[in-house]
Amino acid sequence: MAKIKSKIREYWTVWLLTLCCILLFIIPSTPAQASLIVTTSIDEVDAWQKVDAATLAVGTAKDISRSYNTILYIEVALTDTDAQSGCDVIVEVSYADDNWTKLVEFQGTAETPAASDVNDASSEAGDAYLILTDSATGDFDEPGRKWFVLDGTVGNSESVRTKSNANPDTVTLCQDTLRDHADTTAVWDRVDEWVLVIPFGAAYVRTIISNTDADADVHFTTRISKVKSL
Repeated sequence: MAKIKSKIREYWTVWLLTLCCILLFIIPSTPAQASLIVTTSIDEVDAWQKVDAATLAVGTAKDISRSYNTILYIEVALTDTDAQSGCDVIVEVSYADDNWTKLVEFQGTAETPAASDVNDASSEAGDAYLILTDSATGDFDEPGRKWFVLDGTVGNSESVRTKSNANPDTVTLCQDTLRDHADTTAVWDRVDEWVLVIPFGAAYVRTIISNTDADADVHFTTRISKVKSL
């Protein structure tokens, strides 16, 4: 009996030592070690493009099946002197690039946007401001306002946000410009934006822009950010 008890004690001792070693290995000893290392990426899904009045644009189907978490970013710019009644934005998901189902639907702003143009022959990527012909037209000079720079090459367009407008027609931006823009490049003072978390089980996502207005054009772009590994 004594030998049996000794063996049991020996077994439990070895088991406890083994458990302690495992716990020391898998439980980090510092806050930095305790943090998850997350690998993320951001992809442009739909470059800036025009959606004519009374037409529907079906965006690119993006494979997100290998993403642990996906966030969709949508921007729609009003780019016509005619009044816009508010286009419909539909986000669809699918399990295999087929059998698409509506996840959510938004409606854009209904208004007539104001227009101006870039008044700076030396405007280039990295500038912290844009000089306009008339920043007081519409809401270009309103802090926090997001507006659109419609480049001659549509894919090189970008949205910007006003930080301040202390000098006449020189609009300081919340973030430096991404691209060069030629003198007289058109600008429009309304960009609608939405950010949406896509359910983990979805394998594909796409955005549909239904411009039901009979007269006014719009432009849109979409991007996604993904968590690729933990």
